[in-house]
Amino acid sequence: MELLLLDKDFQICGLIDDFSSLVWNRKYYECGNFNLQIGIKYWEQFKNAMYVYSKDFIETGILETLDHKTTTQGVEIQRSGRFLESMLADRVINTTQSFRNQTTEDIVRSLVNTFAINAGTRSIPNLILGERKGLGRKRTMQMTGDNLLDKIYELCKEDKLSIKLWYDFDNNKLVFEVWQGLDRRDTQNENTWAIFSRNFENISEDRYSLDETKYRNFAYVAGEVEEETGTDSEGMPITTKRRVDITVDRVKEGEKRKELYVDARDIQSEIYDDEGNSTKISDTEYKEMLKERGIEKLNECNKVEVADFSIDTLANLKYKTDFDLGDKVVYKNDELGFNIENRIIGISEAYEDGNMTLGVSFGDDYNIKKVKEVI
Repeated sequence: MELLLLDKDFQICGLIDDFSSLVWNRKYYECGNFNLQIGIKYWEQFKNAMYVYSKDFIETGILETLDHKTTTQGVEIQRSGRFLESMLADRVINTTQSFRNQTTEDIVRSLVNTFAINAGTRSIPNLILGERKGLGRKRTMQMTGDNLLDKIYELCKEDKLSIKLWYDFDNNKLVFEVWQGLDRRDTQNENTWAIFSRNFENISEDRYSLDETKYRNFAYVAGEVEEETGTDSEGMPITTKRRVDITVDRVKEGEKRKELYVDARDIQSEIYDDEGNSTKISDTEYKEMLKERGIEKLNECNKVEVADFSIDTLANLKYKTDFDLGDKVVYKNDELGFNIENRIIGISEAYEDGNMTLGVSFGDDYNIKKVKEVI
């Protein structure tokens, strides 16, 4: 594998064709990262380098940290960082953004366009929007004060979507897109199946854990205070105040109710445009925005379920052909007696001594099917 080093203008300033180790951590619901260990002979090439690019990866790494170490075995240099998506973490949503009946993809693309593309001095050079795919449900919502990247990942996760910011080497462009992995469960026939199990001899060292400590399934959402003016029985002016409140109920059958209070006073029913003109939205739209905020906060209080396993790269399923990051697959654990159907949210590629090892992670919110009773 060859790694190209690119400078701040994405011009080639070095080439690495051997390294001690490279760990390339791809993630679906957050920005991925990498760790590269090299010999001292490459130090000069790294002096002007800012990016790590390879035709073998869709991601491009940003060099952010340096660790120089001298041992009895020689000098070792470690460079690490995050992928290009982290550029969006340098921007904040500093003005109120309101969206009415728009898809998650369109909302996310609008945020990137407003705060990173057509953003004056805040614009990221050479950044463009890629293909629109029409992904996600339609939503009515309002936001302000959030970190741009954090908010984008939060919105995408609610609809099981992800983003990629990839470097178009031939055209020298940074391309932003919303995307979703394929469904490879054995309950569909559109794509080939991907089933991971010890019985199929395609995984090893699997681990499963569950933590319900912070789980919540019912939210009280408190909005802005409305004032109503009128007169009393003697004709004197009076003002009545009331809080706009809604509830979000996601208690499943047989579950205990676990409540959460959400303060959403920052969501306003009066929207201002860039010229300062105001528009009053309907009660229905306002309550829909409060509902979205409640859903967001409940999603932060999910059960934490994790399934990790190492994959035999020589087994029946081939990486990036039969399965990839974001694909919805099946993990069978016969010892615990269930199947887990969910997306792959993390893939770690580790390269050392000419060999690659592959680690896969599932996230939370599983669809668990019992396949036998566990005694």
